[in-house]
Amino acid sequence: MRILLVEDNPGDARLLELLLKEAHQDERITDYEFTHAASLGEGLQTLGQGAFDIILIDLSLPDAHGRDSYLRIQRGAPDLPVVALTGNDDEGLAAELVAAGAQDYLVKGQVDARLLARALRYAIERKRGEEKLRLVAQVFEVALEGILVTDAAQSVISVNRAFSDITGLVEGRVVGRPMFGLHQSEGLFHKVWATQSSEEHWQGEAICHRASGETFPVWLNVNAVKNTLGSVTHFVAAFNDITALKRSEERLRHIAHHDALTNLPNRLLFEDRLDQALAHVRRSASLAAVLFIDLDRFKLVNDTLGHTSGDILLRTAAQRLRGCVREVDTVARLGGDEFAVILGDLNSREDAAVVARKVLEAMGGAFELDSQEVFVTASIGIAMYGREEQNQVNIMEQADIAMYHAKRTGRNAYHFYAEDMNIQSRQRLALETDLRRALERNEYLLYYQPQVDPSSGEMIGVEALLRWQHRERGLVMPAEFIPLLEETGMIIPVGEWVMRTACIQAHKWLDEGRPLRMAVNLSARQLRQEDLAERVRSILLETGLPPGLLEIELTETIVMENAGEAVIALNRLKDLGVRIALDDFGTGASSLAYLKHFPIDTLKISSAIIVELEDETDAAIAGAVISMARNMKLSSVAEGVENVQQLDFLRREQCDSIQGYLISRPMSAQAFAEMLDKLPPQV
Repeated sequence: MRILLVEDNPGDARLLELLLKEAHQDERITDYEFTHAASLGEGLQTLGQGAFDIILIDLSLPDAHGRDSYLRIQRGAPDLPVVALTGNDDEGLAAELVAAGAQDYLVKGQVDARLLARALRYAIERKRGEEKLRLVAQVFEVALEGILVTDAAQSVISVNRAFSDITGLVEGRVVGRPMFGLHQSEGLFHKVWATQSSEEHWQGEAICHRASGETFPVWLNVNAVKNTLGSVTHFVAAFNDITALKRSEERLRHIAHHDALTNLPNRLLFEDRLDQALAHVRRSASLAAVLFIDLDRFKLVNDTLGHTSGDILLRTAAQRLRGCVREVDTVARLGGDEFAVILGDLNSREDAAVVARKVLEAMGGAFELDSQEVFVTASIGIAMYGREEQNQVNIMEQADIAMYHAKRTGRNAYHFYAEDMNIQSRQRLALETDLRRALERNEYLLYYQPQVDPSSGEMIGVEALLRWQHRERGLVMPAEFIPLLEETGMIIPVGEWVMRTACIQAHKWLDEGRPLRMAVNLSARQLRQEDLAERVRSILLETGLPPGLLEIELTETIVMENAGEAVIALNRLKDLGVRIALDDFGTGASSLAYLKHFPIDTLKISSAIIVELEDETDAAIAGAVISMARNMKLSSVAEGVENVQQLDFLRREQCDSIQGYLISRPMSAQAFAEMLDKLPPQV
């Protein structure tokens, strides 16, 4: 203990020093250091030179007297406890100083070693206690949490500034009120105090009132304060306004259950609502339905106009879907371009059909995307359910199967689920699995159909046609599996295999002295490949086939799906030196004015026109196409020639080449080689 004594009387100073020694000998005071200053000025100077734990000061000094002595020493050392020394005549003044902040006072002549030791020890402890209380009071006031203190009867006795800031209630309006009056639920209040009796602490959510009457959520902590006997004397409640947190939680909950792009329920929320709908149907006599909706040709929009336009289309489609159903019905986005609808409280299948027709009509309207009108349609599958035992998985599977059935049978339609669809779906799944393995099993093969000059009979070229030699089903025709290749994207690797194999075969015939032009079909998905030209160039380099002997065929419909993009892709191919043929010409929707912009070498007249040449209109169309090709310096090829009458017509119209069953059916490479062996070599 480091003690500073400010005393001008040497005798009094000596006496106090002796009393300290006595207290130390009696172990009332442990180790101590004693410093004496004879005036207030000297005392203040001494304080500046060392560290002390307590000050003893006489109230009658040469340079200060009474209250002034205390106030000046306190300003010099505000953090140290002060004990005033006074005579009998000044005892009243000393008591005033204690009230003003001094820790204690001693009357000279009445002090012994025991009293001095106790006064010093208690003064230090009291000062520390005061500092702790001051700190607590400061924390109480500056705390960001709202805090209120009650007595044992739960009446409010104090609140802090944050309490008033949060609630708008000043201390004067709440002191004396029961704590539960500040909360919405009296039941919660009683639960809290019941918990306090056994656990001394409670925390949880509660609802509080603001001065305006508005309620708001808080996280509340309540602690009981007990005395040394274990009796509760006070309660301290601290709370945080969690309004923002609640909003964030609600936002996160919304994000977890809703699609970010369309703000529709996502798959998670859809499945939850479907469970509820199933439960409702089991309790009632009503029907319900699930509609699976897939946007037709959406990928084409995404690939050609970009993802931003695709997103706009999806948001617009979502708005249109919501407009087709009741407020109580659920419209969800399951992912990509797939949507689903839950319809409840239906009387019949027709109720679901009415909604499906509304959806088809809504989706059939033009979509405005980046100042361009785009048209898409929808394929809808409907699964009904009544009181029979069905589960969520079955219903969703049935709607999905029905939707794919609608898509495969022409699109822009709706179909109700039927049991035979399930069989077809399983067969389709098995077919898709086999298709994925067919390439690695070398089950694909090419058939070739010759193209000849109708006047001379000379073979000009050949078209490569894909076939599938299934290990169990035998030879599978392209109409059965090529749409599935296109739909699944497998057309990309298979199409590349077709082109490579055809080029290898054409080069082999070239080596044998037969420079036959090889026609290879290209699908819509292949045309949209960014690196299509590079892939074709790589195959030509790999196989060594001269580019002029490769003719790439595309249908009129594929080219016109996005004419602008097609022109770019075809020009890149044309730059390689390959030929471009427009297949099935005369049946699509191409503009003759736009045709001149395509780098085309050949027009192939559709077999649908050739087969009807007996009809004057079709004959006129065929003649016009041949004439137009000649005038545009393009080659003309007639497909599907099956009889002599058709051949005679095409000769008269001077068609450049023909192909069809009249000349030859498509045949394997071996059969084609045998046929070539019977023909003279071409130079």
